[in-house]
Amino acid sequence: MPGRRGEGLAMHDDRRLPPGSIRRYERPQPHRYTMPDLEAESGVTARTIRYYISQGLLQPAYGRGPTAVYDADHLLRLRYIQQLKNERMPLNEIREHLNALSPEDVAIALKVDMQPAGETWQRFRLHDDLEISVRDRGTGERPIAHDRAFDLIVEYARSVLEDLDRRADE
Repeated sequence: MPGRRGEGLAMHDDRRLPPGSIRRYERPQPHRYTMPDLEAESGVTARTIRYYISQGLLQPAYGRGPTAVYDADHLLRLRYIQQLKNERMPLNEIREHLNALSPEDVAIALKVDMQPAGETWQRFRLHDDLEISVRDRGTGERPIAHDRAFDLIVEYARSVLEDLDRRADE
């Protein structure tokens, strides 16, 4: 019956969404690796990874057993351990060295950028009311094909604008 209090409010009121359909902000979760993922990414066997954990070169996994996961710090430290082993550093010295380093320090030592590069854009004015924007990737280089495409786009746009200006003057 329409006279009952609250009946049909959520279902028939187009101005409101059902509470379950409203998206809540959730922070992005850091990437997690399973043991097979960590093996594949690092090239280090599960047995060796477990040994490094037992020797204090790596922190233990998050969780236990088949559901255990590892994070980017585990992966970077594994790569750094491999690098230091290639330089003939003994494991006990590697442990002491790693224990003094933060995840950011390890990333810097490996020359890994932990933050995405900021985007910059260049603006080129074709007309008073028309601009074209080109992303600058920060490397100082752009593929030749993109440069050619840009030149063709600019040439075509200018010829179209000139034709429009001529037609407006006639």
